[in-house]
Amino acid sequence: MLVSIIITNYNYGKFIHRCLRSCINQSIHENSYEIIVVDDNSNDDSVKIIQEYKEFLPNLVFIKNQKNLGVARSANIAIKKSKAKYVVRIDSDDYVNTEFLSILSCYMSEHPRTLGVSCDYYLIGENKNKTKIMSCKDNPISCGIMYDRSKLLKLGLYNPSFRHREEEELRQRLGKKYDIHYLNFPLYRYQLHKKNKTKSKDYKKKFNSKIYNIKFKNNKKITEKIKLFTRNIVAIIPARSGSKRLKNKNMYSVWGKPMIYWTIFEAKKSSYINEIFVSSDSDKVLSFAKKLKVKTIKRPLELSDDKTIKMDAVNHAVKTISNKTKPTLVVSLQANSPTITKNDIDRCIEHLLKNNNNEVISVNKDFNQNGAIRVMKYPYNFQKNLSAHVGVVVTDITDIHSKKDLKGLAKWRIDFKKIKYQ
Repeated sequence: MLVSIIITNYNYGKFIHRCLRSCINQSIHENSYEIIVVDDNSNDDSVKIIQEYKEFLPNLVFIKNQKNLGVARSANIAIKKSKAKYVVRIDSDDYVNTEFLSILSCYMSEHPRTLGVSCDYYLIGENKNKTKIMSCKDNPISCGIMYDRSKLLKLGLYNPSFRHREEEELRQRLGKKYDIHYLNFPLYRYQLHKKNKTKSKDYKKKFNSKIYNIKFKNNKKITEKIKLFTRNIVAIIPARSGSKRLKNKNMYSVWGKPMIYWTIFEAKKSSYINEIFVSSDSDKVLSFAKKLKVKTIKRPLELSDDKTIKMDAVNHAVKTISNKTKPTLVVSLQANSPTITKNDIDRCIEHLLKNNNNEVISVNKDFNQNGAIRVMKYPYNFQKNLSAHVGVVVTDITDIHSKKDLKGLAKWRIDFKKIKYQ
């Protein structure tokens, strides 16, 4: 088991539905994490709700305290019960982003010497609207920190004498020996309401006390943060054989190489893409792709004529591979865009991750969509869902559809290409 989500609950039946749903909808495989819920002798409908979830969730462990023990003791019970490598607390009135576990667990695995890692968070108003993004470094909260469980057990768990601010005391104590890292991604959603203490003047005074003077370590390189996604990013390059204006255009020679070569070459250099698939009805194209050591998908003829929408081909490719791999992101790259660069690809991916877009599309300088690069969240439905939150990245990419377009390549970094790829 990789991660245990620890949820302590007391009379939060109003919110726990949402909390559990966000835990269920994590992008990592359900077998790699468990949910441990400790109910601290609630007298509302919390227990009934939790039991309803337990009936269909094999990875949910439910513990009911016979008397009220407080958050610290309840959390300690769950940590001891856990068999996972990492543990992370989520308050039952809060909820998290779908990539919450994926990002934090990947970061922990890549930084084995750290005690834990935290993330920025949204304040959620009582009307359920996001109010603002808060820094986990400057304004720490009691949850949303993933810890190395073995280090936690070795150095000591929550102090049960602390009925409030138990997390701050723990971090202050453990931070003397280990660093706690932080990521400025808002992956946690902190609910504001009458029962919590965040809004009180007394709490705000305490918030700035010395106990919050915790040692954090920031990773300045955005790429190091975004690399957490890289194990699950796949590129799809649709390349059908038919073309009326330029025969066999995807295999047409550009700078001494078939046109599709340049797209594959740049995709292989990407800092984030870990698998590349070429989808084509052409045996010639598929054979060439295999020589470049990328994976291939034989496209059916009904998805290979002039009427075929490119995204239909992409959807077919994703469905074909989804039984074996569950990508975090799908990157569609045009085979007939030899001027695509590694930089263009990485900028589009980074834009989506930083802004939490559903989709990012490359555009030219006039902001006309060229579709050379499309980065999409998975699972997705292109026609229905992605239009709600789309980002754009301006690029200098040239699409090749005819011999006239080829003439324009003479002006586009041809010398650069020759030097770079000789």
